[in-house]
Amino acid sequence: MRFIRQSLMSKYILLLLFALVIWPTFPAGYYFLYLWTHPNSFYETEKLDAMWKAEAITLNGASASLIHEKLMGIHGRYPEARLFWVDASGHTQFVEKRPADIPAQWSYRESVAFDANIKEDKETYTVTALIGGSPEQGWMVFQMPTRHTDLSMVPFFGDARLAILFSMACGGIVVVSLLFFLRLRRRLIRLKKAMADTGTSGVPREVAVRNRDEIGELERSFNEMVDQLRRSREREREEESLRSQFIASISHDLRTPLTVIRQHAYVVQKNPASPQGISSMEVIVNKLGDVGKLIDNLLSHTLLAAGKYPLKTKDVHVIEEVRNAVAEWYPLFEQEGFEIDVNLPEDKALVWHVDPLWLRSMLDNLFQNVVRHAKSGGYVGVHVAERNGWTCLEISDKGLGLERPSSAKGAGIGLSIVALMAKNMNLHWEIASSSAGTRIYIGKPI
Repeated sequence: MRFIRQSLMSKYILLLLFALVIWPTFPAGYYFLYLWTHPNSFYETEKLDAMWKAEAITLNGASASLIHEKLMGIHGRYPEARLFWVDASGHTQFVEKRPADIPAQWSYRESVAFDANIKEDKETYTVTALIGGSPEQGWMVFQMPTRHTDLSMVPFFGDARLAILFSMACGGIVVVSLLFFLRLRRRLIRLKKAMADTGTSGVPREVAVRNRDEIGELERSFNEMVDQLRRSREREREEESLRSQFIASISHDLRTPLTVIRQHAYVVQKNPASPQGISSMEVIVNKLGDVGKLIDNLLSHTLLAAGKYPLKTKDVHVIEEVRNAVAEWYPLFEQEGFEIDVNLPEDKALVWHVDPLWLRSMLDNLFQNVVRHAKSGGYVGVHVAERNGWTCLEISDKGLGLERPSSAKGAGIGLSIVALMAKNMNLHWEIASSSAGTRIYIGKPI
C-alpha cells in the first residue's frame, strides 16, 4: 500500500481527478457565490406565479386606486419586475412610466400578439391573472427578467472575477502538471548522466535513491546492475590473474620434464647401448608418462569446468574402492620409500552415491600429490575417520605442507580436479595443512 501511495501513477491519477473535479466545481461555486452575494435578486417562478394569482383574487371588486396602491406595494418587494394592469375597458394602467412596447389601449389583435410574445420571449418571465378571477374586472401582468428567475441566465462568462478565478485555476493545473513532469524529466536526466559516466574503471557510479516510486525502483535496479557489473569486473581481473599464474605454472610443469627428456635424449643419442643410455631411456619413458598425465589432467579440468565430463553415479562401497586404489599405488609408495599406514576396517560399511571412476580419479590425484610434494616426509596414511559428526576418508602425509615451496610444485591442477569432482558429486572436502604435514578429508555429510 505504501508503494501505491508513492507511485507516480497514483500521483498522476490524483492530479487528473483534481482537474476533473475542479471544472464542474467552478460553475457550482459561482452560482452559490452569486446567490450568497445577491440574496434578494433571485426568485422562484412557482412562488411568483402563486403570489400573483393570489393577489389578483384579493382585488375582487377593488377600485382603480386600490389596485394601483396594491401593485405599488408589490413593486416595492420586487423592484426588478415590471407591473401593469388593464381595466375592463381595455385601458392600460401603469405602476411606473409606460413602456414603449405596451399599448395604452388594448384591442383583440394586440391581446393575441402579446400572448404570442409571452411564449416566444426567453428573456422575460411573464405571469398574467384575471382581477377577481373575472374577465369583466380586467387583468394584470407581472414581468420579471429571467436572469432573476433562471440560474442558467446568470452572466457566467461575463463576470471578470469568475474569469480571473477560472484562469488562475487553469493556470495552476498547468503549472502543477508542468512541475510534475519537469521533476520526472530531471530525475531521468540524472539517471542518464549516471549511466553515461563510467569513469576510468568503465563502471557507472551508483545513484542516490530518494523516492520509492517507479523511477526509484529503476534507480535501485540500476544500482544493483552497477554492483553486479563491478563484481563481474573484479572477477574478470581475478580470473585474468589466475589465468596468467596458471599458464606460467603449466609452462613450468611442461618445461621441467621436457628439459630432463632433452638432457637424457642427448645421452641416449651419444651412447644408446651403454648402461647410462639405457638408464636415460627409462627416465625419458617416466617423464613422458608425467607429461601424458599432465595433459590428461588438463583435459579433465577443462571438461569438468565446462560441465561436459560424463558423470554416472551409483551406490559405491567406498572402503572397497579405496582399498583397491591403495593396492595399485602400493608398489610406487614402497619404491619411493614411503611408510604406508592404511586403516580401512572391513566391518565398517561406507556407501556413497557417486561415480566410481570420478572417485578413483580423485584418489589418484591425491596420491600423486603425496608422491610429488610430500616425499620428504616419507609417510602416507589412509584412514576412515569421524569428523564433525560424519564419517569421512582421511588421506595424510608428513611433508612440508602446501604453502611451502617445492621443486615439483606446479599449477595445482590435481587439487582443482578433486575440488570440481567433489562439488559435482555433492561431496564435502577439507584441507588442513601445516609445516608438519597435510590432511585431506573427503566425506558425504548427512
